[in-house]
Amino acid sequence: MFHVGVCDDEVEMHAQLQHFFTQFSAQTPYTFNIRCFSSGEKLLQYYKDKGPYAFHVLFLDVEMSGMNGIETARSIRSLPDRDVHIIFLTSYPEYLMDSFDVQTFQYLIKPISYELFSTKMVKVCDYILSSVTRFLCVKTKKEQIILRSSDIIAILKIKHSLVQNKLKVITSQQQYTITGTLTEFLNSLGDLFLLIHRSVIINLEHIRKFTSVSVVMSNQDQFPLGRSRAKSIKDAYALYMAAHFKERG
Repeated sequence: MFHVGVCDDEVEMHAQLQHFFTQFSAQTPYTFNIRCFSSGEKLLQYYKDKGPYAFHVLFLDVEMSGMNGIETARSIRSLPDRDVHIIFLTSYPEYLMDSFDVQTFQYLIKPISYELFSTKMVKVCDYILSSVTRFLCVKTKKEQIILRSSDIIAILKIKHSLVQNKLKVITSQQQYTITGTLTEFLNSLGDLFLLIHRSVIINLEHIRKFTSVSVVMSNQDQFPLGRSRAKSIKDAYALYMAAHFKERG
């Protein structure tokens, strides 16, 4: 499921896009959770409450009263949320030059046709799903979920499960039970994810400290550190931290 924000001061545009998403979901394997806002200020308040990675895709009206779409996008990028895909809505194409410095993915000129909307959304969804090191698609019993890799703290093999290959994905917000193998996820995730034990993958970004036999994560979960892997894991974390501090200057 993709989380989508629609920010436009015209209520009619909220209704039109919700209708388009319903039609698009019926024609594709993609599902969406849509949240609408009538101003840039209300969208930024939502970000303040939920954190910098509230959405996969944002539709922003350029010409809004108060904070316009370009200003809203600049504020979102400065959170920073560099992953959300921004699609600008505008009746005046001359504003589009101003959108380049906020990493716009696409733009739509009003009035919007469903054909153009669906073409753009196929590109957006395909792009997100192809960004394997930044996003991970997992399937639970109920739905397909798109997770940011940076939000994932750990992936655990569930022991004593009646179903083979059951895994638990622990993120900053919640946990998901899925089917798969640790090897599959190691192959699809980036270098920041390491197997620290035969039944545990962790994200280096979320390590907070090591003990003699375990690693403590950002959510205070503690996982066993395999004796044969301890040195290589600690060396990898030291390299990650050195690169992180160098990047920050």
